[in-house]
Amino acid sequence: MTVNEPGVIVVGGESLHGLLAGSGVAWNVQAHQPDTRAMWDALSGGRLDVTSRVLVFADPAAGDVERTQTARAVVAMAHAGAYVFVWAASEQAMSALDAEIRQAAVSQGVDAATLGYYRLPVGAVDGRVLEAMRPHVQDIAAFPAALTAEVDGFPGVNESMASVPLADVRLASLPELPPIGEAASGAESMAGYPPSASTELLSRPRLPGQVTITVTSSKGGSGKSTASLLLAGSIARASARAGRPLSVCVIDLDTRDGQVASLIGKFMPTALNIRVQPVWDEERIRRNLVHADGMDIETVLAPIRPRTAETVGPEFYQVLVRSLQRMFDVVIMDTSVQYLDPLISDVALKEADEILFVTTLASTAVQGMARALREITAPVDESGLGVPREKLGIIVNQSVAGVGMEREQVLAAGLGIPVAGVIPLATKDVLTATNLNRMHELLDHPLLGPAYTQLAQACLPGHQLAPWTGDSEPSSAGTVAAAPDDPPKKASFFRR
Repeated sequence: MTVNEPGVIVVGGESLHGLLAGSGVAWNVQAHQPDTRAMWDALSGGRLDVTSRVLVFADPAAGDVERTQTARAVVAMAHAGAYVFVWAASEQAMSALDAEIRQAAVSQGVDAATLGYYRLPVGAVDGRVLEAMRPHVQDIAAFPAALTAEVDGFPGVNESMASVPLADVRLASLPELPPIGEAASGAESMAGYPPSASTELLSRPRLPGQVTITVTSSKGGSGKSTASLLLAGSIARASARAGRPLSVCVIDLDTRDGQVASLIGKFMPTALNIRVQPVWDEERIRRNLVHADGMDIETVLAPIRPRTAETVGPEFYQVLVRSLQRMFDVVIMDTSVQYLDPLISDVALKEADEILFVTTLASTAVQGMARALREITAPVDESGLGVPREKLGIIVNQSVAGVGMEREQVLAAGLGIPVAGVIPLATKDVLTATNLNRMHELLDHPLLGPAYTQLAQACLPGHQLAPWTGDSEPSSAGTVAAAPDDPPKKASFFRR
C-alpha cells in the first residue's frame, strides 16, 4: 500500500469485498463491514480510514430495515462527495434499493439534482464489476494495464472486453415516489440513530486527539460536579497558556438532580431545548449551550424539572455525546451516582475514553467505591458492565491527612485501579465559590489549582498543557495519597 492509495469500504457483499481486495487495483480495501451500523461504529471508533473515498454498498438480504439504513448511508456518503457504488442480486432488489435511496434523500433534505451514485452490474461478482468501476475511479486508483481472465481466483474479463457501462443515477431522474407519509417519517435514521440525528454531523470523524471523560461516583456529595467543572476549566486554561487552546464541553447527565447549572449560576437553555429541535445539528446544539463565565468552557445543562428526564433519555444523549465529539476537543460527562441507570451504563461509561471515579476518604464512600468498581469492571457474563479496567482512574477528593483512612486502604478498595488525582480539602473556599457562582476563582486556589492542573495532565498526556502558576505553593494538606512511590504527576493513568 502507498500513501496515495484511496481507501475502499465495502458494506455487505462479502464476495464483492474479496473481489476488490484481490483485484490488483492500487487502492486500500478496508476490513469488510457486514452492515451499515458496523460501518458507522468502525468509522467513529477509528477502525476504518475516515478519508476513504470509495464506498460499495450491497443491497442487504436482511430485509427492509437494513435496506433503509443502507439507503441513508448511500445518501450521506454521496452527499459528502464520496464515490458511491451500489450492487444488488436482481433487478427487483436494485429497484427497491433505488426507491429507498430516493426516500432517504427526501427525508434528509438532500437536493436530489446534485446527488449521484453508481449502480454496479446486477448480480455480477466478477471482472465486470471492476471494469464498470474503472472509468469512474481510475483518476484516484491505478488499475492494471489489463484485467486478465482471472483476478486472484475470481473470474475476470479478457483484455479485449469492452468496459461495461455503469449507470450514473441522479435521484431527480428516478420515477416520482409518493410522499413519505406517517409510516416513513417514523422509520429509523442512519445506522439506527433517531430521525432527528444529524447525518452530516455524525458522518464526520471525531476531532483529532479528541478525548471523552466520564466523572462518576457511587455516593452523593463526593464532589463529582465540582470536579467535572474544575477539570474542564483547568484543561481549557492550561492548554490556552501552552499556546494550543482546547475546546471543552461539560454535559450534565444527572437528569434528575443536575448540579452544573447551580454551580455556574445559569439555568437555561437545557438539553431539553436541543431535544425538541427537528434536527440535532451543530448549529442547533451550539445555540443551546451555556457558557461558564471565567472558565472558557461550554456546558449542556440538565433539564430543570426531574419529571422531564424520561423525555431526553439515553438514546438522545448517546447522539448528543457523539455529536459533541465532532465539535469539541474534550467532552466531560458529569453523571449521577446511579451507575446501573441506562443513561450511565449504556452512555456515560461506554462512550468514554477515560472514567474518573470520585471518592472521599469517608469509609462509607470508599466501601461504596469498592462495590461499584467490582460491578462496573466485572465481565458481562458475570452480570457486570464489562468496562475495561484500563479506562478507569480514581480521584481522591477532599483529601486530608490523619482521618483514619490510609493510602493503601484506598488502593485496595480500588481493586488496583490507579489514583489519577488527589484533590486537597478546602471546604470553606469551595462553599464560598459555589454559593457565589465563582467556580472559576478556584482555578487560582493555591491548593486546588495545582491539583486540578496535575489531574488534567494525567488525563491528557498527548496534549500540551502549561503547568499551574501562582503565588502560593500547595501545603501538606493533601498528603494522603501523595506518597513518594506514587507515579509522576505528568504520567498518564489511562493505558490507551
